[in-house]
Amino acid sequence: MAELPARFFSYLYFKVNWISNLLWFWTLLITPVAIFFPDVFIPFRALIKPLLGSVILAMGLTLKFEDFKPILLQPKKVLVGILSQYTVMPLSGLLIGLLLFHNLPKDFIAGQILTGSCPTGVVSNVYNFLAQASVALSISLSAINTVIAPFLTPYITAVLAGKIIHVDINKLFIDMIQVTLLPVCLGIIINSFFEKRLQKIKSFLPIYSTLTVVFIIGFVVASGHEKILTLGYKALFLLFWASFFHLSFGYILGYMIAKLFNFEEKYAVTVSIETAMQNSGLATVLALSQWRGVAAFPAITYSVVQNIFGPFVCNMFRNRIFLRPPDL
Repeated sequence: MAELPARFFSYLYFKVNWISNLLWFWTLLITPVAIFFPDVFIPFRALIKPLLGSVILAMGLTLKFEDFKPILLQPKKVLVGILSQYTVMPLSGLLIGLLLFHNLPKDFIAGQILTGSCPTGVVSNVYNFLAQASVALSISLSAINTVIAPFLTPYITAVLAGKIIHVDINKLFIDMIQVTLLPVCLGIIINSFFEKRLQKIKSFLPIYSTLTVVFIIGFVVASGHEKILTLGYKALFLLFWASFFHLSFGYILGYMIAKLFNFEEKYAVTVSIETAMQNSGLATVLALSQWRGVAAFPAITYSVVQNIFGPFVCNMFRNRIFLRPPDL
């Protein structure tokens, strides 16, 4: 009987949020539309930041002040998760960018670094649930990540990418405050006071977030459609492999770091998923605001890759948790 709620939640998630589950498909679908019909998206430039802010607000509506309590109860796990997120992903983004994009515009390297410097993606909470890892730790990491990202992301990006391309750290900081910190705090406040009234709309928030991110991706692709047509298959090939290796480093190194601190299996899996899953929608908008449109291509590609391979990794982790002997 104890398994019924989990099974029902899983069934309901896939039935109601099948649109969210196919983010990679919608991204692949919207890309050629944006390339060949850019005028559909270009007029909405002024709405891009507010739209992403609404996605972050939607995430805030799923959080409460109580979600931060586990941080006080298990500070070591949270600190290790944050350490893994903001070291593995930015540094591996820099390394991969330098190795694979040395013959491409420097914007690509900067975009890969920025993607790795952004906070964890919202979908990581669901992936942790599907992997049967620690959802409580996942929510704690997502919550604290969104709060500290406006301070860490600009600084890390400036340090790692500043010698490659100009980084306006003040503009990046302001963008992060406007697009992430203010909306998520507003969402938490609203949810804390009107939680019962919001229950009916919460199941639709992932769908709204997915469609909004897809539209943002469409705008970014439309903005750089001329450059995309001149890149060729080699650049697209390198973009895919850069995201694949970046994602793989996140999963593998995040897991290894957690094990170095003697984490139990389910907590090591949580840190691994939280490290690898990036808020690619945020990275896309920040790259577009900071540099040219092509700098957002690594984030767009990362979104597709992480949503294609994520479910397979969750299944692998779930089998590992259940088949592995308990940690002593």
